[in-house]
Amino acid sequence: MFRRMVALITAVCFTVCNLGVLSPVWANEEEDASEGQFIRTITSSGSDGWSIVDVRRIEGKQIILSPAVGSEIDLEESNRYALFQGGTTYTNKVDLSLLKVGVSGFQSAVFMKQESGRLALKIEYRSGPRIEARLIPIKSDNELRKLREYVEHFNDVIKGEYTIGDSSAVALDAEYPKYTDQVISFEESRPRFPVRFRIPGQVTLKDGKKLKGEFVPVYEDGHVLIETDLNIQKVEVDDIQQVKFFGERGSNALGQAIIQGIGGAAMGALTGAFAAWQANANVKETAVWAAAIFGVFGFVTGLIRGAKATQSGETYNLGPIEAGKKR
Repeated sequence: MFRRMVALITAVCFTVCNLGVLSPVWANEEEDASEGQFIRTITSSGSDGWSIVDVRRIEGKQIILSPAVGSEIDLEESNRYALFQGGTTYTNKVDLSLLKVGVSGFQSAVFMKQESGRLALKIEYRSGPRIEARLIPIKSDNELRKLREYVEHFNDVIKGEYTIGDSSAVALDAEYPKYTDQVISFEESRPRFPVRFRIPGQVTLKDGKKLKGEFVPVYEDGHVLIETDLNIQKVEVDDIQQVKFFGERGSNALGQAIIQGIGGAAMGALTGAFAAWQANANVKETAVWAAAIFGVFGFVTGLIRGAKATQSGETYNLGPIEAGKKR
């Protein structure tokens, strides 16, 4: 019994840790979107339907962190220095917020100084078949200098032989981080609401006409589809002023709960078996227990999320949006 409990607790720890590392962790939304103007529009999500997104143009000048990584941090360097992988054994040794950022599908990172003078990090990551870019704010120059310390003294940091203090040991007038005149310009697209299955809602066109029905998760040549009482109508995105969602149907909520329950059971079985092997417990018995626990947890979580979506709706106005506004 004791070994079973140890194995189950270990399985829970493994699962929680994995979720923390693999999930994208972004900066606080209000801080991240504190300047500039967004254009809210609708874009295709490929075979996954379409999404309402906020798009903005970002410009700045490149900062080279250290000669150790050059002009950008690539995937190999990310793995070498445990960067953008969330909280790890290595990064937890240093009190630096940038080391807590985890990016699923990470490709590269470039440091920059925006026109407003604010420091930021441009992250490129894979999202399905596409490479997307995202901006993460950096609190201060001290954060950059501390990150340079971490990279250049990485081996000593992980051995516990080098400590990075609250104030970086790198001098303010040091050559690196190097501020250059190289201009960086890119477009950031931030998803607001995905439409991956049929969902009831309404569109208000710029001429005041309203179409109420059920959105279809299909995007065709700049048009979205909505099924009304009469038929399925194609609505051009450029003609839409507002999109309102009435929430998911109960059947969708139940479907989401079932999917999450199955996923939780599968993850529980795998992590339970591995944990039992580690704790020298009964692998089959522990895997079954873990699968049941995680399966129930996943089902309940999915049901709660689905119920919330069924009860609530969302309204989005398309066009120019001031930064920091969600609707």
